[in-house]
Amino acid sequence: MNLTYLKKKGFKIVTNWQECNKKTIFLFDSKNNTKFIDYTNLAIKKNCNFVICNIKFKRDIKKKSINFFFYDDKKDLENIVKIFFSFNRLKLIFVTGTNGKTSIAYGANRLFNINGIRSSYIGTLGFFINSKKIKQLNNTTPPYFEMLNLLQVSNDNNVKFVFIEVSSIGYCEGRIGNLCYDYCILTNLESDHLDYHKNINDYHLAKVNLIKGHRLKNSILFLQDYNLKNKFNSLGKDLITQDNFISKNNISITSKKFNKYQITFKDRSYKINSFNDFMVKNIISILMVYNKITKKFPLKINTSLFPPGRSEIIYNKKNRVIIIDYAHSKDAYENLLNKFPLLKKRIIIIYGCGGDRDKTKRSQIAKVISKYTDIQIITDDNPRNEDPVMIRKILVKHSSNPIEIPSRRKAIKFGINYLKKNNGILIISGKGHEETQTYKNKSYLFNDKIISFNYAKNL
Repeated sequence: MNLTYLKKKGFKIVTNWQECNKKTIFLFDSKNNTKFIDYTNLAIKKNCNFVICNIKFKRDIKKKSINFFFYDDKKDLENIVKIFFSFNRLKLIFVTGTNGKTSIAYGANRLFNINGIRSSYIGTLGFFINSKKIKQLNNTTPPYFEMLNLLQVSNDNNVKFVFIEVSSIGYCEGRIGNLCYDYCILTNLESDHLDYHKNINDYHLAKVNLIKGHRLKNSILFLQDYNLKNKFNSLGKDLITQDNFISKNNISITSKKFNKYQITFKDRSYKINSFNDFMVKNIISILMVYNKITKKFPLKINTSLFPPGRSEIIYNKKNRVIIIDYAHSKDAYENLLNKFPLLKKRIIIIYGCGGDRDKTKRSQIAKVISKYTDIQIITDDNPRNEDPVMIRKILVKHSSNPIEIPSRRKAIKFGINYLKKNNGILIISGKGHEETQTYKNKSYLFNDKIISFNYAKNL
């Protein structure tokens, strides 16, 4: 019995033991012996009878009732890929960069869908087919074989375009394998993930290597930031910058009110409601991609292009506004907050910083936030394995007008009560769409939006 035979019999490869059943083959893509024993036993308990693993485990295997297949290197893995996966008709659009990946990938998928084009989205918010959520994902960029399964599902559902968020960590860990893009969008290159990459040069190099090493012949690279053009001059006509796109199509962006924009060109215009002009910039990027791929501009555009938890306005009445956002870097906060002082309103923000991540950015975040806000309510984000007291201490030290409230729920309640008495704009940031909060190794249900909605009923 071989893998080709199992494929013909309808067996599928899975990399998560929880998805195992009697019609699956469990692929263990690691050399960790302890995890191999634990996860294989769990897969077997789910009635899985076939396992693919590294050849290093061959002499240690004692279970004779289970069929094992072995691989030695990446070439072996790619031969397995050829047996089980076929999605040549899919067009892959990679979306990468420091800020804006989710907004552009999710928004582009939505724009294609509302204009009648079948597409999928794979990223921070999960796996979507035609804007319907199919699956929650554990990583922005899922492991390679999980990615392949999602692409196969997309292909089998007659999808043509797949928008994939590709993180620098996902790339460095090999999660995109040998996949190559037809189109790629690079949003910007700032500072992020330095806990992983160690320095900004290595972080930027990972992005550049991803883009140059995974492109198909004649594939297109879209640049949101014109300043990055010099890094990719060798692409010639296959490089499209947002500035050139705006100029070529005579696009104008007009601010009607602080939170109302109009994008106008030729015989068409689109109205956008957002307090964040960076979100408007992302909409232009989405239009640029749509226009290049479809050779036209969309008939429809609406607020559904904005992903949940990204500058999301959840309350706007009686001179009181509540906004949920996912910002968790200095540059993301700069983009989020820089226009608010123009409103001449009281700006209150609730935020924290995640544990087990780049510690150097915490003081930078606190200083940027203090520059644009009147009151900083400092609370817990996802402390993970760090002491939350120490994280908050750094933020308080570098804040101009801090109020420390460890409990995030109590911080939100306090912020909304303050808003009720004083009016203004309350920004609840850092977690956005997330539905849990993590302390040590435990995650608890926690959703900023739901909790805010409940307290806002009393405004």
